[in-house]
Amino acid sequence: MAKINIAPVSGFPEWLPGARMEEQRLIDVIRQNYELYGFAPIETPAVERLEVLFSKGGMQKQIFSLGRPTEDEGGETLGLHFDLTVPLARYVAHRSNDITFPFRRYQIQKVWRGERAQRGRFREFYQCDIDIIGRETLDVIQDADIVAVIHSTLQSIQGATGGKLPNYKIHLNNRKILSALFAAFGITGEAIAEPLRIIDKMQRDGKDAAKSALGKAGFSSESIAVILDLASCTELNEARSLLTAVNANLDGITELEQVVQHAENLGVPVREKIVLEFGIARGLDYYTGTVFETFIEGKKGWGSICSGGRYDDLASYFTTRKFPGVGVSIGLSRLFDLMVQSSILETSRSTPTDVLVTAQDRSRYLADYLGLARTLRDAGINTEVFLNDLALREQIAYASNKGIPLVIIAGSEELSENLVSIKDLRHRTQERIPGSEMVKYIQAKISAR
Repeated sequence: MAKINIAPVSGFPEWLPGARMEEQRLIDVIRQNYELYGFAPIETPAVERLEVLFSKGGMQKQIFSLGRPTEDEGGETLGLHFDLTVPLARYVAHRSNDITFPFRRYQIQKVWRGERAQRGRFREFYQCDIDIIGRETLDVIQDADIVAVIHSTLQSIQGATGGKLPNYKIHLNNRKILSALFAAFGITGEAIAEPLRIIDKMQRDGKDAAKSALGKAGFSSESIAVILDLASCTELNEARSLLTAVNANLDGITELEQVVQHAENLGVPVREKIVLEFGIARGLDYYTGTVFETFIEGKKGWGSICSGGRYDDLASYFTTRKFPGVGVSIGLSRLFDLMVQSSILETSRSTPTDVLVTAQDRSRYLADYLGLARTLRDAGINTEVFLNDLALREQIAYASNKGIPLVIIAGSEELSENLVSIKDLRHRTQERIPGSEMVKYIQAKISAR
């Protein structure tokens, strides 16, 4: 029999229990912040028709195709969704008569992309999306609301890590700014897509590569100089002056200025957290206005951990009605991997159990041990009973290896006097207390950690 490779497929994360618990805690922090701002949960199928997935985004080469199921008489070819925004557009178009607008939704699901796995980039990963969808119109203040949610969520994640997560910066731009500049040089319509991608890659490839690519795309040396100057701007007035000099439209500048002002009014410390970066365009071609990218300071090589933007015509591929939207996605798997690899998260504890009830004499006192566990669980305390017939020291070693902080020891002497001994493995202490005080004592121990 040939030896089977039992390692997980490259790009498909597989965590030990300790890491998975931390990942779930991170999801809970994100979910709580999304709901704090009034976003409601939905879930769309992992599988979509390829015609839906191909409708927008230029992701055809990265989609995992599932082919045509044999029982599918309609002959529809299916694939795994590569993000949650395209399925959202289909969802809104299909259910527009059943939802209330503006529609504020969040989705925390896995997505799949057939790309080369590398640091911070997976082929199966979680996205944590929020979007605000309007009907016909959507005020630009909604873009600022998204910025506020990003800030709130990352602040909470920093708090959950005890401040170990380094500072973050939210980088903002508006696609209309670059588009207006290209239009001033006679590049409009679908022809804008290529220079937008070139500028977007400049962060990674550098100015020289962008200059060469723009030249090959047909831009003159004079126009390239202006484009690169814009990408280097750091202030709104600086960018406004540059666009004015070439008679370019200023709508994007005005919108970006409004987003920054509204975000400040919503409590975002703009000077500390917002970076205006006029070279950001975002790779997917459905973005039409504000675009966001978020980086952890000192970890920019990992890429953006929270990205998104405004899209005014995404749902037009599925309906004649107009549903503009703005949204952002936290790349949970990338952020989590960064936190694990940087030792920001502690993943050594491999169980949610807070208390292990040991069993020294199962034949006589098993019912008592199970009763202790029932009392603790009724109080909401995560509790496990050691049910294998092993020596007490081995039971305590089991708790230590799994990271269980508290151990209950109750032999014949304790049980006859309605007492329990509680061993704190974190601080290497042990106290004997009345059984009636057990729950209150353990709750205080747990909350103090």
